[in-house]
Amino acid sequence: MSVPGGAELELVLQQFLGHDNVTRRVAEKHLAKALKSPQSIPAFLDRIGTSPHAEVRQLAATLLRKKIGGLWSGLRNEDHVAVEQALLKSLQAESNRLVRLAVAHLISVVAKFTLPSKRWPELLPFLLQLLQAPEVSHREIAMTLIHALCDRIPTFMRQHLGPLVDVFLKGLSDPETIVRFATLRAVAPVVSLVEEDHELQHISRLLGPTVTVLQEAIERQGHVGQEDESSLELVLSVFEIFDDLAELPLSTVKQHLHGLIQAMLQIAANTQAHIAVRERAVSIIGSIAADNPKLLARLGLVDSVLQLILAVLVENYTADIFRGDSDPNGGAPADDEDDDDFDASGIQFASQLLDQLAGTLPNTVVLPPVLNFAQQQFSSGGTNGTTPATSSPATRRGAVLALSVVSAECRDPLREMVPQLLDLLLLAGSDSEVPVREAACVCLSRFVENLQPEILAHHGRILPVVFQCLDDPNEKLQQKACYMLDKLGEGMERDFVPYLEPVCTRLLALLGRSSTATQAYVVQSLGAIAAGVEELFKPYAPALLSLVQQVMSSEQPEHYILRARCTEIAGIIAGILGEEGFGVFEAELYQRAMHGLRLECSELREYTFGFLANLAQIHGKNWAGRLPETVPVVLHAIEQDDGQLRAAPSVFGKDSQGPDLKDEDEDQDQEGNGGNDNDDGDEEDEESGRPPILRVRTSDLDMKSAALHALGAFALMTEEHFWPYFEAAFESSLKLVQYFHSDVRSNAILSMRHQLTAAYHHSPGLPWSPGNPEVDTLHPDARKPVDFLVTLCLERMENDESKDVVAACCEALVGITRLMGPAAVHSHMNRLMDRLMTLLRQRAYCQTREDEEDQGLEDHPDHDQTLIDSVADLVDTLAKAYGAGFTLHMAAVMPELMRYLGPRRPTSDHVMAVGSFAEICIGMGPAVEPFAPRLMEVFVQGLSSKDAGVRSNACYGVGALCQQVPLIMAPHFPSLLHRLRPLLNREGGEGQGEDGEDGGQPANVVDNALACIARMIQANKDGCHLEQVLPVWLDRLPLRQDALEHMTVYRCLAFLLESASELLVGPHRVRVAQLLAHGATHHSTDGETKDYCAGLLRSLLLQQQQQQQQQQQQQQQQQQQQAGDATQ
Repeated sequence: MSVPGGAELELVLQQFLGHDNVTRRVAEKHLAKALKSPQSIPAFLDRIGTSPHAEVRQLAATLLRKKIGGLWSGLRNEDHVAVEQALLKSLQAESNRLVRLAVAHLISVVAKFTLPSKRWPELLPFLLQLLQAPEVSHREIAMTLIHALCDRIPTFMRQHLGPLVDVFLKGLSDPETIVRFATLRAVAPVVSLVEEDHELQHISRLLGPTVTVLQEAIERQGHVGQEDESSLELVLSVFEIFDDLAELPLSTVKQHLHGLIQAMLQIAANTQAHIAVRERAVSIIGSIAADNPKLLARLGLVDSVLQLILAVLVENYTADIFRGDSDPNGGAPADDEDDDDFDASGIQFASQLLDQLAGTLPNTVVLPPVLNFAQQQFSSGGTNGTTPATSSPATRRGAVLALSVVSAECRDPLREMVPQLLDLLLLAGSDSEVPVREAACVCLSRFVENLQPEILAHHGRILPVVFQCLDDPNEKLQQKACYMLDKLGEGMERDFVPYLEPVCTRLLALLGRSSTATQAYVVQSLGAIAAGVEELFKPYAPALLSLVQQVMSSEQPEHYILRARCTEIAGIIAGILGEEGFGVFEAELYQRAMHGLRLECSELREYTFGFLANLAQIHGKNWAGRLPETVPVVLHAIEQDDGQLRAAPSVFGKDSQGPDLKDEDEDQDQEGNGGNDNDDGDEEDEESGRPPILRVRTSDLDMKSAALHALGAFALMTEEHFWPYFEAAFESSLKLVQYFHSDVRSNAILSMRHQLTAAYHHSPGLPWSPGNPEVDTLHPDARKPVDFLVTLCLERMENDESKDVVAACCEALVGITRLMGPAAVHSHMNRLMDRLMTLLRQRAYCQTREDEEDQGLEDHPDHDQTLIDSVADLVDTLAKAYGAGFTLHMAAVMPELMRYLGPRRPTSDHVMAVGSFAEICIGMGPAVEPFAPRLMEVFVQGLSSKDAGVRSNACYGVGALCQQVPLIMAPHFPSLLHRLRPLLNREGGEGQGEDGEDGGQPANVVDNALACIARMIQANKDGCHLEQVLPVWLDRLPLRQDALEHMTVYRCLAFLLESASELLVGPHRVRVAQLLAHGATHHSTDGETKDYCAGLLRSLLLQQQQQQQQQQQQQQQQQQQQAGDATQ
């Protein structure tokens, strides 16, 4: 049977629809064979028009739609006409809606081969006739077919844009709901046809009516019995109109955005709407604000948007609102099938929008409304400091959440009001409602993370809240307390030591009695604490590793996340114990970690890669033996496909009864030209006609980033031993430089930078020294990949839209220059300096793409601090690499950095600029002399700054300048010492602010002031009035926080012992010995410093012993002399 027809085809189609699998397979083969011949088309058309069974008519239309593209060219012109007439007749006569949809879809495919070439002239008049028909079904199917035509032949339909808009306007006002909704669907793809301003004017006529019908659909969708997938899909599909409109690159778009944003605000505020609908409305506002950061302000809509955000944040949600923030699992659903489910909370998307606004608008615009709102909810209104009765728990929780969200981007003004903020949060932490206390814990955690160093001075007020929550029977409070300890451990580092015993005791006890979910929080917080206090955590390591070993042997899916966290902390403890100390645990934990890579859990793989990176760091080159086993699994993770393509919901209904036959209806290219593009297979889902959607889980992105980090760590630690894997690793990482997510792109660049270590050490070049390189010190084998990566970084710095990626490029260039010297970048130096100057002026693509209308640095008082810090770090590194050769570049860089000291700039910019100038002084050495007068003004002014970070960096800068140009600075020593004197006073007590009555300074300020004086003494001890300075300076030592300055201080002590007079130093020898003993034994000093101090102490004690012996000999000689005199 080659081409069945009539009753025979009817039977085959029914057999295919039957339940007997054997019969079905036979029918499928017959249908596939028949549909290879153009002669089958009339038979299928006959079944579409005459079969008494609706399911057969629908199947025939579906099969023909799939294959007609490959058969159309085999028909004669008169056959074409016959097909076209039969389709129009069937569509008009069909009574079943699903069959009408299938036929309409088939017509749209045939139209693709006819309308662009001016054939089938009857189709458009036929559509107009249907649109005028009294039958509702005709008007609906006509609008559905127009939708399909706009999808399939957009260029042709664009020619009829004006009449189309008239048709849509009539359809949007149709008295029948089903027609209005069909029109709503049809409008969605039309905005994508717009390319010119006059076309936008046509589309703009649709906005008001579209919003009206959309709101009607939302209202109906929210009613009981109306909330189904199809109605929700309709509502969500309409938002594509607004997305496309906002993204049009036309000058007249902005005049329509005010009304669009107001409509989205109204939809987002509708608490009866589905949460997915509200989220889409908020996301459109966010997209517009991201592309035009200052637009909301110019349209006067900032207050309205902030009011919406605050209103959403205080809605009464029952879900854990901080899932995804404090959750060790990052909020990822336990089952991948939940990816499409919306959380029963709008807090997530409202928080995202608030965070975005805080990052793109000035702090002065965003922070005051949020701060005022929070203060109103916790203003005193009851007895014993209780909150007012008018403030609901949800409102108080939302107010705290809002503060938490803005703390990152508004850190500078918030750092200046830490005591007041703590008053509010401690009140929230003692609230009678658990969700409010949870919010306070998370907010305090974010404050600890973002408001350093000021917040750390108040740990004595924060930790009692932590202990209270840990002891609370409520498990959610325990989890949030662990999260707060996580951030405190990261921020306080060694300042956490006094609390180590009570905290670890509580956490280990909680670990033994809590649920698996809470155990993950506990392990996460213990990891942060361990990383902060380092070797002081050793007493707790054995007990913890014993539990870790048990958990890492579990293969139960419910334990995967806990196992991931245990794998992470095993790596942290490995770094603390070192190669020898961790050896007794390593073999078993390594095998369990490698086995965990075979389990289906992205988070477990992510933390396993981190564990392997930590092992590589403790083993160094000894890790080379593990490379054959570990590199392949890491490369596999980097290269594996992490996306899932899912079709969007169908416009024409589900063709679920169609056979699994290859589509050939699109064996013509766009608009009906010949070819084999197979659009349906490549560009559109066969059932929906809509583009596929790429979905990638966040956990997969994190795993890929962790794999890249591990690969870089392997190369960095094993150096030339990594060379056999270099090419494969470099190529795999390079593929991800174009990845869609910025985190992966950033990690790919940084991993490639570390991989260059293998090339550099495998083929050693010449030794390098600071200055303009006269010869190329790199080996040719290293030169090629180095040039490639430097060029890549420069290209990304110019063209990448992500500030994080550009910051990673700067970081990579810093690492290359520090390792390989100026020759590594010298041939690229002009281009590199151009990029740096553009970034300092904030005119790079990643800085200006958001709003091309805003020009100039002073128009951007708030910006991404990570990026500008990375830029400054690269400038400092180049100054150190080039030394005196940086002079010409300094003349260009200095004015740009000076602009970051302007009064309108945030204090974080002041910290950056002052610190950068100080590092440049160190790098350029005596060649900094031409710039010394202006730099001294900067540093002197910084000594009296209100910001502790600025004061600290200013101290560093003064010391650097005195060290490099002592003759120029000598006349200023007395005034500088006078200004430094108040900065030596440490903070008086717990909770005492840095500007308290006693004038106490934070530890980092005091440390840098002491190091500054050390540099001044070594530069010109005679100008330092040591008889006055030395007693105070020695009394304030040792340093308490800035470990990088330890050697500066101890070298100064050595200098004094060698060069100062005994009359001056002698009275302080005991104190000097105490300080050296501290340096030789204290946990805050590194191994090199310990050895230096120990050697200096031995010399000092030996010298004192020799002096004592000399004194004894002198005394004996005197006694003998006196005895002789008495005898005489």
